[in-house]
Amino acid sequence: MPAITPGRRAAPRFGEPSLVAHMGVLSGAHRPNTIAAIRECFEQGVGRIEIDVHSLDGGDFIVTHARRLEHETTGRGPVGRATPDDVRAARFLHDAGDRPPLLSEVAAMAAGCETELQLDLKDWRPPAPERIEALLRAVGPVHERVIVSSGQDWNLRRLLAAAPSLAVGFDPGLYLDVLPPGEPAFLPRTEGAYGYRDDHPLALGRTLEPAAYLRERMEALATQVPASREWFLRYGLVLRMRDDGFDAVAWLRNRGIDANVWTLDYDGEAAMRAFERLAAAGVARVTTNTTPAWTRALSAPRASP
Repeated sequence: MPAITPGRRAAPRFGEPSLVAHMGVLSGAHRPNTIAAIRECFEQGVGRIEIDVHSLDGGDFIVTHARRLEHETTGRGPVGRATPDDVRAARFLHDAGDRPPLLSEVAAMAAGCETELQLDLKDWRPPAPERIEALLRAVGPVHERVIVSSGQDWNLRRLLAAAPSLAVGFDPGLYLDVLPPGEPAFLPRTEGAYGYRDDHPLALGRTLEPAAYLRERMEALATQVPASREWFLRYGLVLRMRDDGFDAVAWLRNRGIDANVWTLDYDGEAAMRAFERLAAAGVARVTTNTTPAWTRALSAPRASP
């Protein structure tokens, strides 16, 4: 497969956002969050990959989206109680010859590459100081190319207290969001008066114009992790806000914050229209499972409107 360098093509159209490989998926030939998938991204010179990480009991992090070992591996128990040796001993249920990678192993693979690492932190409980130290130690060799993303603002604040120069990004979806049809709701628990998932008192009734309500909510959310360099937003949330007269991307940009949207996969014209709207808004990055498909689609001639 030819090298794919998302966001680095000559003469990008629409002011194209950079593409981020979701869970390290590039060609789709390898399972998400696996060594093979991540290695392919490094070998192909991907601009940024996103992987899911959770702290372990014993000085490292596991790369996995699951919260229990038995969901994907032969191990058992919560991943937060597992040790690095437990991870090394586990085997994937789908592949007895492989196991989840450790973050220190991914950082070692990244040495000498230019690929950025987005670590989507899955810890829910506030981490003990030694777990924060383990993350900083694991990414030490490549720390200048790492950004830690999370919806758990309390954990981002703890990371920043320990390492003020660490790049972090906030996902406000636990506080304000929209859900696609059929997607189960966790947090926020209610749909507010403006049609957003929002448990805030301002969402109890329509006392403001939608754009003014959204501005108030964004102002409040910005105080939770004021040092965020990026925000990670569901792409449907950004588009819904624009429909309601509030430009979240411009609002963030005016504060020196990049907007990264997730997770938009290419499946035809509807996806392309969404991508074009996001690009026109100035979104910096689009997280996707379909980088090659986007690369082909964005390189193809487009009919004039």
